[in-house]
Amino acid sequence: MEFLEHPLLNTPSLTLSLLKVATERDWATLEDGVAHLKGALVQAHEPLAVAVTEIVSHLRETRRHLVAAGLLAVADDGRFTITERGRQVLAEHPMGVDDSVLTQFPEFREFIRRSSPRRVPENPELGAQEEGYWAYLDGQSAVDNPYEFDTGKHLAWENGWFEARDEQIDHPCGPLHQATDKS
Repeated sequence: MEFLEHPLLNTPSLTLSLLKVATERDWATLEDGVAHLKGALVQAHEPLAVAVTEIVSHLRETRRHLVAAGLLAVADDGRFTITERGRQVLAEHPMGVDDSVLTQFPEFREFIRRSSPRRVPENPELGAQEEGYWAYLDGQSAVDNPYEFDTGKHLAWENGWFEARDEQIDHPCGPLHQATDKS
């Protein structure tokens, strides 16, 4: 069973544990969050079926999200406390929150935007792939690849050449592409 599929170890439960322990103390720790989760599991008669280190790892990531949304403030030593915004959100969502709730806050949306992988720029070898494609249609051989071996453009040209060849094999009776239409 995956961690987040385990009863009471889902995102709302993790956020609830952190927000609650932060309301109970001036400064709480991730270990306090673990203790809260363990208590909830005991009350629900559920076993602790995952390693504590895994729980801490998930709580750490959850804390990052709550801090980014302004629901928790964190000290240099990793302890955290609840903010006024955190108290308000906890009152509005007493069963816990997930990222769908946190996205109402612009700081969290900016955090997600900064955390997301950058878009990969358009493939610079795309032109070489098209050249290889048209080279096959023009009757050239795969050994006619004009690019230096073991380069991205060489591989792209080769991929284009084989793509055209495979299309012809898959559709031997149909028109492949008009070799004269190189627009």
